[in-house]
Amino acid sequence: CFYFAAFHEAKKYAPKGPVSTSQKVLSDLGAGFIAGCAAATANNPFDVVKTRQQVRAAGAVSSHAVAQEFAALQSSSCLGVAADMIRKDGLGSLYKGYVAKVARLGPGSAIIFCIYEQVMGLF
Repeated sequence: CFYFAAFHEAKKYAPKGPVSTSQKVLSDLGAGFIAGCAAATANNPFDVVKTRQQVRAAGAVSSHAVAQEFAALQSSSCLGVAADMIRKDGLGSLYKGYVAKVARLGPGSAIIFCIYEQVMGLF
């Protein structure tokens, strides 16, 4: 929901009236980049908690050292895992991998939305 909402909100700041094709492409790229960053920001805590739960579930494999560490955590619910992470490592722990995610989603979303808008303009 953040992805499309951010794209449409960002498009409100695009130039109005007749614009050149290059201006349209640039505004679509910018709005798409903003959408990707917004989606990454909103989704990252949930993604980190999900990954922790998946690794914790791998705790049954004795050779999986990281899973053994996470298996020792008491909580298994989403909120419990998030609370444990915040208590142990602070709020920033919910944003591990954020830079890599934004580096992928920002430009990728810019290209996807730009192409979508250009194709829709043909119809």
